[in-house]
Amino acid sequence: MTTATLPAPRFPTIGEVQTRLGDVPVHRILSLPAPGTATANDLLDPHITRGKGVELVDGILVRKPMGFREDYIAILLICEIGRYLDEHNIGAICGSQGLIRFMPNLVRLPDVTFTRWDSADDPADIEDPDTAFLDVTPDLVVEVLSESNTPREMQIKLGEYAAAGVKLVWYIDPDAKTVTVYPKGRERGKKVLGEGDTLDGGKVLPGFALPVADLFAPRAPKTTKKRKK
Repeated sequence: MTTATLPAPRFPTIGEVQTRLGDVPVHRILSLPAPGTATANDLLDPHITRGKGVELVDGILVRKPMGFREDYIAILLICEIGRYLDEHNIGAICGSQGLIRFMPNLVRLPDVTFTRWDSADDPADIEDPDTAFLDVTPDLVVEVLSESNTPREMQIKLGEYAAAGVKLVWYIDPDAKTVTVYPKGRERGKKVLGEGDTLDGGKVLPGFALPVADLFAPRAPKTTKKRKK
């Protein structure tokens, strides 16, 4: 009797899966479908994603970590860019639920993306894509760092954005209160901006300027009541 030979799994061990993803915590890695076998369509199945933000990397489904603070900062930035776009209708902005398909087996959920109308042959492909994914490479990608993001993970993402042709990447660090600017997603030429600096949109968002301090400034009214813990 001939014994069937099963194909070797693409990622034989969880350790190899973690290495591919940048040493992310195990609790962020989905086990079904098996790592290495997932497809973009699995991201659209609520029974798989369970309503959470999930990304696809080489057939692996990995949860996108984002707490209230990270989302709050991302929305503040969206509002600022939105005001700019009210006067300069040059593209579309999207938040952390916008699925971006950079390659057939690579779908990311950046916290903020901006895509210029002139980045597509037909701007309608940006505003109203035919599928649940945007297949036009954004001009600006913004990531707000979360506690479970690892340096290696963010380095891998940066390389992906550079390879895809993203013109500008911003990494916002809420703890350090800094914004690291990567032209074309590259380490070369990067700038780390602190609260005394101003973030500008370069050629992607010409004329846009935002004091970094405004992203982190307290907005809640002062009170004499003790905070609940």
